[in-house]
Amino acid sequence: MMMKNVAIVHYNTPELTVAGIKSLRKHTPDVCITVFDNSDRRPFPEMEGVEILNNTRGGLINFCDMLDAYPRKIPTACNWGSEKHIASVDYLFDEIPEGFVLMDSDVLIKKDISPFFDEAVAWVGSVEYKPKFWFQAQRCYPFLLWINVPMCRKNGIRFFHEGMVYKMSHNGPPYYDTGGSLYKDCNDKGLPYKEVDIKEYSEHLGGASCYLTKWEDWLEQHKSLYL
Repeated sequence: MMMKNVAIVHYNTPELTVAGIKSLRKHTPDVCITVFDNSDRRPFPEMEGVEILNNTRGGLINFCDMLDAYPRKIPTACNWGSEKHIASVDYLFDEIPEGFVLMDSDVLIKKDISPFFDEAVAWVGSVEYKPKFWFQAQRCYPFLLWINVPMCRKNGIRFFHEGMVYKMSHNGPPYYDTGGSLYKDCNDKGLPYKEVDIKEYSEHLGGASCYLTKWEDWLEQHKSLYL
């Protein structure tokens, strides 16, 4: 029987992450949950049945060393820390080799996500077809996304692709946001995938760890999803 693994990259938003896990368990109770904690101020609290990968002190990924490894690349703003998020997801390829649904820390689940777990396709999720701001490449939305790690590995695909996270010059190739390299690499390899409307399955606050978003009001508005 296929394991239903869900992975969340956490960064300083414990109230949102806890609510998201509660909503996930309410609608899909038979999931195994892993939290990769990158917090520098507000770490994820211990929660029964949740595996925590503690990177709060850089013990798993030293981001300073990681970024220094690409001195000739020009690091972009890349969605305010996206390169670290991408590297964290890539780390999870080794921790959860069976594959997993990647879920944002500011997402609440509205219905059973079991249809996402599909070993026959490389990924299940939604695509951003109209890139915005400085990102010019299409991508798989990383907010709720099944990643078939065995299929990706078999085809030499990782989540962190340094050539797409960093631009070579200001006149270089399109910028890639989180999920952009996965979308391109899977397409280039001709791998099967399944598009679904993640809005049918989830509510997404958006930018909670980057902006001073009023998440308290948002959680109150959607409390029926996790209480």
